[in-house]
Amino acid sequence: MSQSLPPTTSFAVTPQSEAEALIVQHALALYRDTQALAKNAPHGQFLNYAEAAVVEKGREFLKTSLQTIVQEEINEVEKKKKPGSVRSAKGKNDIAASQRNKSKPPPEP
Repeated sequence: MSQSLPPTTSFAVTPQSEAEALIVQHALALYRDTQALAKNAPHGQFLNYAEAAVVEKGREFLKTSLQTIVQEEINEVEKKKKPGSVRSAKGKNDIAASQRNKSKPPPEP
């Protein structure tokens, strides 16, 4: 199931943004922390310790990833809003009217 690189293969990861750099750092920390916890597990408990670490630290990683993605989207929306952020009153009324006229989902049986 897992794919591993041959020991002689090396590659560089070049993050394209600060957000990607943060995610790469967190992913590497997840791997290293899990590895260290599992290696220090009592005899016969390697898998249990590794699994517990992945679950706990994996949740943190997923939370950080989601927060980063959401913040990037917020930043993009704010950038797009700034140049043309002033709308006429007519434009606002048109938007409100179109939202009222959207079809409603059918009632539940």
